[in-house]
Amino acid sequence: MFLKCAIALAMFAWAGNAAELILDGGSLAPGRPCTLNVRVAVGQDVPTGIQFDLEYDAASLDIRVEAGPAAKQASKNLQSAKIRDGKLRVLIIGFNRNAISDGVLALVHVSYKGQDAGKTLPIHVTASSGTNEKAQSVAVTAKDGSVTVEK
Repeated sequence: MFLKCAIALAMFAWAGNAAELILDGGSLAPGRPCTLNVRVAVGQDVPTGIQFDLEYDAASLDIRVEAGPAAKQASKNLQSAKIRDGKLRVLIIGFNRNAISDGVLALVHVSYKGQDAGKTLPIHVTASSGTNEKAQSVAVTAKDGSVTVEK
């Protein structure tokens, strides 16, 4: 029993040190795109670089990403690459040791390709990871977002 409690406490302590990415939700319509914030809440292990993937329905959505204020403040650049249809890899780094602080890390611009309203389309944040000023791994957790198609 003691071992199970110790393992559970260690997991909670580790999760408390992790940075967290949160993709906000939003609404859009045919011909009216929206912008979603990717917010970061840094943990005890402050990252200097962050990577994540966005997975979405490529038949319904077009997505492009740009650096947000938290990335710019830390003098970080955002690079993205399409891994395959519906999967975009995002890398936020810089040739410096500046820490990334809490705030809007990236802006996700979303356009709808269809004409049907009333749908909610998920956008998943996967494969999140980070690094610190010593090039050591930093845990990064992530929460998905979505867009709702309105008329």
